[in-house]
Amino acid sequence: MTYFYCYDITENKRRIQISKALEKFGIRVQKSIFQCDISSTKAEEIKKALLGKIEEKEDSLLFFPLCEACGNKAILLGNKQLLQIETFEIL
Repeated sequence: MTYFYCYDITENKRRIQISKALEKFGIRVQKSIFQCDISSTKAEEIKKALLGKIEEKEDSLLFFPLCEACGNKAILLGNKQLLQIETFEIL
């Protein structure tokens, strides 16, 4: 499933930690938005890991699951598109 992770982190050090963590699982589609095509189990693991890196009174993290039907209904303006990440195997 596709998940979008969005954040608003007040401190640079924490913001860098969050972005580096998300870079391991997905693709940055805007400055503070990542698209990750992962299982729900992996999404829960990421959520727990990221919660340990933020200050809950100062920062915010938003996680949005996006089903295929909703992705097809997305309204996209400008030069960005939803990425279609294909799974593959290296032999």
